[in-house]
Amino acid sequence: MTSKLLLDSSILVEYVKQNRTDLLDILAAPGRFDLFINSTVLSEVTFHWIELYGAKAPRTLQQSKQVPAILRERSPLDFFGQFTVLPSDDRLVPIYLRLMQTYNLLPNDALILASAKLHQIPVVASYDPDFKSACAGEGMQLIREVADVA
Repeated sequence: MTSKLLLDSSILVEYVKQNRTDLLDILAAPGRFDLFINSTVLSEVTFHWIELYGAKAPRTLQQSKQVPAILRERSPLDFFGQFTVLPSDDRLVPIYLRLMQTYNLLPNDALILASAKLHQIPVVASYDPDFKSACAGEGMQLIREVADVA
């Protein structure tokens, strides 16, 4: 039986940059985890994807109308196809705000953790140290490195 795991954008961005790829390779091994992301992660990773493959700041690429060409040449569709994107609704808001207040989280981090809570996903993978106290306080497992994977 596989366990549910929500991926933070830091894991995916480092993978796309070909840095620290070993952790995602292990997490994505068949039968190990069902991997989830939310729309916040989708947005953050796509932002870095455009920057990486466009070799310029995303706003500069957008202003020069290069975003469509980058996405045609280097589509992230197959990459994102490995993950289930979680739906969001108004039940997320009180969880999100409570997490920000309780753990001093910034909005995107709180949205990611709130998505895991809302969908009863007990494991979060992130290189971001901001998740450490929040995951511990919420009784969730945080995976930050290969050694954390049982």
